[in-house]
Amino acid sequence: MKDSRALVGSNNKIYRLTFSDGREAIARLPCPLAGPPHLLIASEVATMEFARELLALPVPKVLAWCSRAESTSVGAEFIIMEVAQGVELDSAWQSLDLGQRLNLVEDLARIQSKFLALRFTHHGSLYLKADVEGVPHTTDVFADPASIPDSQRQKYAIGPSVDWELWRGTRKQLDTYRGPWKDCLSHITDTIRCQQARLAKFAKPRLPSDPSFLDEEDASPTFHIEVLDQLLSCVPSTMPSAELCAPTMSHTDLDRGNIFIDPSTRVVTGLIDWQSTAIAPLYLQATIPRALLYTGHNIELSQETGKPLLPENFHSLPKDEKAAVRAEFLDAGTFMWQRNVILKDPLWGAVYRLPKYPLRIHPVDCASRTWTNGLNQLRSLLLRMRDDWAELAGPGIPCPLNFSPEDEDRIQTLIERYDSYEEMFKLVLVRLDTNRDGIVAPEHHEALRKLCEDVRAAWDTEELGGPFPLQPGSRNLYAE
Repeated sequence: MKDSRALVGSNNKIYRLTFSDGREAIARLPCPLAGPPHLLIASEVATMEFARELLALPVPKVLAWCSRAESTSVGAEFIIMEVAQGVELDSAWQSLDLGQRLNLVEDLARIQSKFLALRFTHHGSLYLKADVEGVPHTTDVFADPASIPDSQRQKYAIGPSVDWELWRGTRKQLDTYRGPWKDCLSHITDTIRCQQARLAKFAKPRLPSDPSFLDEEDASPTFHIEVLDQLLSCVPSTMPSAELCAPTMSHTDLDRGNIFIDPSTRVVTGLIDWQSTAIAPLYLQATIPRALLYTGHNIELSQETGKPLLPENFHSLPKDEKAAVRAEFLDAGTFMWQRNVILKDPLWGAVYRLPKYPLRIHPVDCASRTWTNGLNQLRSLLLRMRDDWAELAGPGIPCPLNFSPEDEDRIQTLIERYDSYEEMFKLVLVRLDTNRDGIVAPEHHEALRKLCEDVRAAWDTEELGGPFPLQPGSRNLYAE
């Protein structure tokens, strides 16, 4: 080897290797935060091989790997793979015109359709058969085995899910079932129960002096468990049809850093970061790639026309503001076209046409993060589920959620207070150019630390609805 360059993320150390003959490769070693090394590495390798060989997706080829540190002289688990062809979408995004972006949407939709059309027998994660000895697994993998070439059908097994929400932080110490599951309800129920088990064993009540204290109910692990029980009572009646609950694989982490495109043709040439890819209910997997989400605030998304609308004062804006709004308009147009493409797909469209679709998935999504993100988001969703129960569950099914007028008034007051707090939190993050966990580039650390101290000194806990969010002991997803 001639040279190596390292990149360190929260879940992996990544090295770009250059050899004396000019060839390059990527070496990736998981950090302890990522989860159980053997299962993570073994599942990712199997998933990449499966996606590359059976689905013919542009996935880098794995050249070498080891999922057990003690069996290699490296002293660590690793994957060595080909370098993804093309350039990162993140670096090319602003140079793409509308036509190129619309073609990209179609390209990613074709990839998603390949996933959605393939049915498995169980929810969990994919492995090569030899790698699931000693853990729960099934070799009954494909719902339609006759459609799978024999060489592929005999290679794989479905074992425990490597979904990060089941393993992050202290969860990896829990003796809890993580799959495989035969049915959708068991999968969702065990995922929520994992959060409850973590709360019962490791979470301590927060005192008013705690930098993460928001209110008495949010500070109580017992109360979190009770609210999650309320959600569990709703799940059986809010799941869609068996077809939309079917075990389905999908790459759910397609941000612009994980997609590579050809710099000339702009077609997708590489998909990376398959860590934590799992087989899960279709309606929870059929998500819009994060790369295509519209996250701005200046453009109205017209549901009536299916097109983005410029603000009424656009022509009177200063030149630099016009340029920023135009960029958002392009992002919004890409997002709206993605929605139009989704609605044309029989399966993907069926998911998005479900009555109250967001209320079916958002409570499940946020259930595993109540201790980090607070209870108010889930409590707000439960109130909405109660109000829209007939559309969610269908006629004649009684709603299991009951709130007294006093409880509802108290919850609404807490939600409003928390929403104001969240808005201020977001402004702090924008000013400090960081995320909720306070992660910043090393070269900016000292300057941003000083700025953070200044912002914290001006923070009024009582007026702003809670303690300053970025301080020692604050809520942290990686520490939970």
